[in-house]
Amino acid sequence: MSSRILVLVLLLPGLLFAGACDGGGSGESGKKPDFDAARVLREAAQAMGGVRSVAFTMESEGKTPVVVKGGDLKLLRNGDATGTLTVEQRGQSVEMKVVALGQSIYLDAGTGGWRKVPKVLAATMYDPSAVLDPERGIVKLLSSATAPRAEAVEKVGGKETDRVAATLPKEQAAALIPGVDTDLEGQVWVNRSDHRLVKLVGRFPKEKGSVVISFTEFDASYTVSAPK
Repeated sequence: MSSRILVLVLLLPGLLFAGACDGGGSGESGKKPDFDAARVLREAAQAMGGVRSVAFTMESEGKTPVVVKGGDLKLLRNGDATGTLTVEQRGQSVEMKVVALGQSIYLDAGTGGWRKVPKVLAATMYDPSAVLDPERGIVKLLSSATAPRAEAVEKVGGKETDRVAATLPKEQAAALIPGVDTDLEGQVWVNRSDHRLVKLVGRFPKEKGSVVISFTEFDASYTVSAPK
C-alpha cells in the first residue's frame, strides 16, 4: 500500500476495515471493422469532453494490483459525486458509501456513520472529480492512448460500437484506476452514433488481472447533497 493511502487509513481508524460491469449488455461479434481507430479515439475524446454527468461503474477481474477494486458512482462535471467504492483492506473487500461535495468527501464503511474529510486528503485514495475533468480524466486518457487498432464493430448494451485496442499510459490511467503504476493494454468501445465512450477495459501485465469500466446515463440530472 502506498504511504499516501496509509495516511488516509490511519486518519480514519475503523472506517475502511470492520472487525463488474459492462453497462447491461455484452459485446457481440459483428461487422468487420471499417473505421479509423485513431479518429474514433479523437471523436470520443471530444464527445466525452462535453458530458455534464455520467454513471460510472468499475469492476476488477482477477487479482489486480490496486487498492480500489470497484465502484458505482454518479458523477457531475463539477466534481461532485455519490455512490459506492469497494476497497481492499488487509486482504478483505470493504464497500463504502461515498459522497463528494465541493471540497469535502464523506465516507461511510458501515462502522460508525459518515466521516467527513477534506477532498485533498481522500483524493490520495480515489478522486471521483478526476473522471470528467478534461485535464485528468477520460478525455485525457483517450487523447493520450497510443498504437490504436481497429478490432471490431460490436453491440454493447444494445448500442452499436467501434471496438479499439490501444495502450493506455499509466499516468492518465491512474486518474480512473488509482494505483496504476504501469501502462495498460486497453480496449475501448465507442458508440457509433454519438461517439461517447460506453466501455473500457485495462489489462495489467503479467496476468495480474484487468479493470472494466462502463459509462451510462449520460447527462442525467443528478443531485448530490451532503449525507445526514
